[in-house]
Amino acid sequence: MKKHVILIALISLVAFASCKKDRFPIDEPVVPQTMEDLKVPSEFNWKTTKDISLTLTTPVRGIVEVTNEKEIAYQKAYLQPATPYTMKLTVPAFEQTVLLKFSNEVIPLQLTSHTLTYQFNK
Repeated sequence: MKKHVILIALISLVAFASCKKDRFPIDEPVVPQTMEDLKVPSEFNWKTTKDISLTLTTPVRGIVEVTNEKEIAYQKAYLQPATPYTMKLTVPAFEQTVLLKFSNEVIPLQLTSHTLTYQFNK
C-alpha cells in the first residue's frame, strides 16, 4: 500500500510540474488585411518563368527533345548536320536542369545562364 501512495504522489508531482503557463506570449504573425498592407521589397522578382536561348549543333541529323527531369517536353526540334539551331525555352523559374534527348542519349544541361550552347558529338 505504501508503494501505491508513493507512486501516486510521484505521478501527481510530475503532472503538476509539467503543467505551467508560458511566461512569454508568442507573437502571432501579422496577416495583411488588404493589398495595401503588404510590404514587398522593391527587388522582389515577380516572374514565375525564365527565358533561355539554347543553341544546339550536331554532326548528324535527328530530332532533339528538351524535357524536364519528369520527362515533360518543353520543345522538340529537327537538327541538320553542322547547322546551329537556336530555340527559345520558357521554363519555370525554379527549374535548374533540363534534359536533352538526342539519338538515344540523355544529356543533363544545367541552366546557368540565359544563353546556352551545346554541341552533340555523334
